[in-house]
Amino acid sequence: MLYLIQSNKMECLAESLISCLQESAGQGISVFDSDQILVQSPGMSQWLKIQIAENLGIAANIDFPLPSSFIWQLYQQHVANLPEQSAFTKPNMTWKLMSILPTMLEQPEFAAIEQYLSDSQPLKLYQLAGKIADVYDQYLVYRPDWIIHWEAGHNDLPDEQSNNKSICESHPWQSILWRALVTNSEALGESAFHRANLHHTLLEALHTQDNRDDQANTVKPLMVFGISAMPMQQLEVLSALAETRDVLIFWFNPSQHYWGDIVDKKTQAKAQLKAIDNTESGGVEFLDIGNPLLASWGKLGRDYQDMLLGFELQQQDDFVDIQPECLLQHIQSDVNHLQFRATADDLDASELLSNGKAYPKVEIAPTDRSLQVHACHSKVRELEILHDQLLKRFNDNPDWHPGDVIVMMPDVATYAPFIEGVFGAVDSKLAIPYAISDRNVGQVSPLLSSFLQLMKLHQSRLTLSEVLSLLEVPAVQRKFAIDAQEFELLQHWLTDAGVRWGWDEQDKQRWDLPPEKQNTWVFGLQRLLAGYAMTSTELYQGKQELIAAYADIEGQQAVALGKCYQFTVALLKVLAFCQQSQNIEHKVAQALELLAELYDADETEQADMLILRETLEKMLVHSHQYTQEIDQDVFVSELQQNIQENGVGQRFLAGYVNFCTLMPMRSIPFKMVCLLGMNDSDYPRQSVPMGFDLMRLATAKRGDRSRRLDDRYLFLEALLSAREQLYFSYQGFSQKDNSPMAPSILLSELMEYCQQGFCLSGQWVLDVEDTEKNLLAHLTVKHKLQPFHQAYFEINGEAESYISFNQKQQAIAEQLQQASHALMFNNAALSQSLEQTTQLELDALIQFYQNPAKVFFIQRWQTRFYPLGQQNSDEEPFAFDGLDRYQVNERLVQHALDTQRNATPDTATEPLNKPQNINLGLLNELRAEGKLPPGKIGELALRPLTKQSTDLAQQISQLSQSINTPQSVDIELQIDDLTLLGRVDKLYGQDLILWRTGKLRAKDRIALYLQWLCLCADSSITASKITLNQAHFISTEKLYSLPVVDKEAALQQLAVWLEYWQRGADQVLHFYPEAAWQWVTSQDVNKTLNTFKGNDFAAGEGTEAHIQRVCPDLAEHFENFSQIAEVLLLPLVALGEAK
Repeated sequence: MLYLIQSNKMECLAESLISCLQESAGQGISVFDSDQILVQSPGMSQWLKIQIAENLGIAANIDFPLPSSFIWQLYQQHVANLPEQSAFTKPNMTWKLMSILPTMLEQPEFAAIEQYLSDSQPLKLYQLAGKIADVYDQYLVYRPDWIIHWEAGHNDLPDEQSNNKSICESHPWQSILWRALVTNSEALGESAFHRANLHHTLLEALHTQDNRDDQANTVKPLMVFGISAMPMQQLEVLSALAETRDVLIFWFNPSQHYWGDIVDKKTQAKAQLKAIDNTESGGVEFLDIGNPLLASWGKLGRDYQDMLLGFELQQQDDFVDIQPECLLQHIQSDVNHLQFRATADDLDASELLSNGKAYPKVEIAPTDRSLQVHACHSKVRELEILHDQLLKRFNDNPDWHPGDVIVMMPDVATYAPFIEGVFGAVDSKLAIPYAISDRNVGQVSPLLSSFLQLMKLHQSRLTLSEVLSLLEVPAVQRKFAIDAQEFELLQHWLTDAGVRWGWDEQDKQRWDLPPEKQNTWVFGLQRLLAGYAMTSTELYQGKQELIAAYADIEGQQAVALGKCYQFTVALLKVLAFCQQSQNIEHKVAQALELLAELYDADETEQADMLILRETLEKMLVHSHQYTQEIDQDVFVSELQQNIQENGVGQRFLAGYVNFCTLMPMRSIPFKMVCLLGMNDSDYPRQSVPMGFDLMRLATAKRGDRSRRLDDRYLFLEALLSAREQLYFSYQGFSQKDNSPMAPSILLSELMEYCQQGFCLSGQWVLDVEDTEKNLLAHLTVKHKLQPFHQAYFEINGEAESYISFNQKQQAIAEQLQQASHALMFNNAALSQSLEQTTQLELDALIQFYQNPAKVFFIQRWQTRFYPLGQQNSDEEPFAFDGLDRYQVNERLVQHALDTQRNATPDTATEPLNKPQNINLGLLNELRAEGKLPPGKIGELALRPLTKQSTDLAQQISQLSQSINTPQSVDIELQIDDLTLLGRVDKLYGQDLILWRTGKLRAKDRIALYLQWLCLCADSSITASKITLNQAHFISTEKLYSLPVVDKEAALQQLAVWLEYWQRGADQVLHFYPEAAWQWVTSQDVNKTLNTFKGNDFAAGEGTEAHIQRVCPDLAEHFENFSQIAEVLLLPLVALGEAK
């Protein structure tokens, strides 16, 4: 007999199932016969096992097969010689179609496919075969009559519908290709049975089987638990099986009333418009909405209910009449009773006039937090807020445990890194046990993901970052015996040696680029090997090009270089494998060899290695009949698809907050259900059907699956499975500009439903708009962009909405509150000063005044900030960056000075910036070092620098009075309790001469000034009989000079600079050189602020990452800033004017 046991509580269904298990155990049936319970997910089976064990003491000898697996077992029992696996599974059909399709393209019915495959790309053929196999698989389940009709030789559809002919004419090839697929399977000696023809065979066998009443008493009943919807094909099998065996379907029914005839507003409106067009009502007045949430979200369950009731069955109801005490329970009760509280017609007189007021809305308490919506700025913020909210729930409810909470989202894989980053990185006192389900093993295992990356090496440019990411995998490092220190060393060497991308010059031709070896792996490895083999760093001649030996490899460090070389040899072997086309048997064999050559798995990774080997072997099983060669793209796609089918963490872990993907049959009850990622663009999830899917074109049938309908029903199940709290979050604001973003349409419908049917207690006297606005504000929390916002740590009326337990964020918030709007830093003087310094290097003093904020963060906090988006480049140089330009200019200037000093009468008047006089030696050096753009571009990039450096060298030569070698002077000054030490390198006779190929900056003036003050104040200069004259700074735009300073005055000025340096050790000194120079020379506030901010053409100092943390707005600190600028720089201005 077929039984339908239904309830609106999953716990009640579980109790009924346990009672049935007890009854079947006492009916004399063999105890060795296992109970069979069909479920749709491992999570449901695990929950059931826990419920059974808690009630019966043990859950043993129970099988939990999936419906499709169970029915295939029935096929095997009733059909002779049926294999363990059908020949018409999706993988098997895919490989067969790859063989069949190319042979059929000449037939006129396949014209569209021939055009699609005209470019003869194997991957396109594989992908198309997979899509067609997927469509055929759907037909086998949801349209088996089509398959039977086609096998009978027909090319149309058996359905009686007006557009039947047009559907078949649009895709005439499908019936022909199916018959060819069947013929091919038979030719291979495989069974031609599949789910469509087996279905009719099984039904006939079950109907003709002896179905005496006493037979059902000798077999344990079959139970179907918690499946939201099943195809008609499977229900027909269960109905036929029920003739000889009791079949009990435990179905979670949202409502205790019949709701098969309710429709949503959209359907009702369409029917009304159609009735108007037809000038007749057509029974439109009988279309009932009932509860709008159930009508809108429950179509999947509504159709399933009608399908179930179409069979002969006995029905048992076990509904629970919810006594609502909070908003969530009110909504659940509304769904159960098919009522909508916003319609006064549903209320009787006593309800309308309760408490002396005629108002249909239900009042909820201001403390009711059973339903919450959190609008956030990003996935990270969603999880940070969730973590704090969970801590509060556990604190407020001591009887709660982490296992009482489930967190679901559209795709858990996109949230997984952030989950681990937030929940896995908190202090132990605030840690919440968590587990992540529904990820495929390739997303979890670094070993598997790196192997997939290796198999795609032919698609890679072999960039430095890509290859280093492979070498960073622990199993790879163990194979080549590379430790963490050696990895960092190799990373530095390879970057410095100029490796950017491409194996060699031939590899670059794969990308339709000239065969340039520069910046390839071979180029960099040659430099590294030459650096180890040669003692000189000069250029040496290779086979075809000059090689610049890399100088930083010493002694035992060469061992790390050897390991790197071995790794690159193995990598080259992988690349060769990826570029070959072979049959799949050879592909799999070589892939297994490469796996052994590249990985050394430890105990924790052995399972991943086993999965990978089994996956490769499974590929052989699926494609054993396909003997043609395949290219690497097809191999990788098949490998990736098979790996994705291996899930990890599919079962819920007891005692943990479980994070999982929203998927069918997740209606397990929890005290708190959390739905994250409820964004307008993400949920309901989009599903684009194939253009040749005939089910999309034909008339829909009850039981047809739709991704959007599934997601709507999942949303309803989540709402009904929450026992105490329902929690939503979505990205409600842009993290770029804070602009509002819409939530999921389903969440909007829920909020609208609440506004129409409920209001806050005592607000029924307000107008409708105000009550709805206030309720929405009560339900929705609009969170701040940053977790350290002060609102999360204030004790006020918003404490329920904004709360954080993170002490680190609280410390930042407190600093922000004291820092007068500083962005991320409290610039009050630190309570604990650094130990008193007795010595200071002159270079450190100069560096400090270049950017006091940066030095403070680095030295005091060991913190360095980087501009957003800054990362190591994988691109070869196309122009000089700032550092390279400076280094090249230094070398060019030195070369120009040497050239001018060694000039002969014949060459003295010849301009050095002529093309033939470009420094070819330096040109070759830069190319050999990988620092110059290739070809003529390099010469063009070097020429303007040559012109600048030559002009600069001429000025230096004139000022230095042809002194060839500058003198270095050691400085040692005792100023108060501090000894200032250093060396001034560029003293040409009596003059200090500094230069740079660029505009003169305030930083340059300061560097010149501090060195000059040290020279003027040092008594050793006089003792060495050096008479100082002037200090000069030469730039491309001007010459800046300073006269001699009296020794005492120099010491006094240095004392002032040292005093402010000491202040800057305990708090950031608001001294910004360029803005300060603008202020002391112009006394114009606007010009100074503009210099600090910068413009569209030039960035100001205020955009520097460290300065942004302490001074986002100079106007707020202008009084302090201007005072410091004047004390330090006005003497320098006066000195410069006095020269």
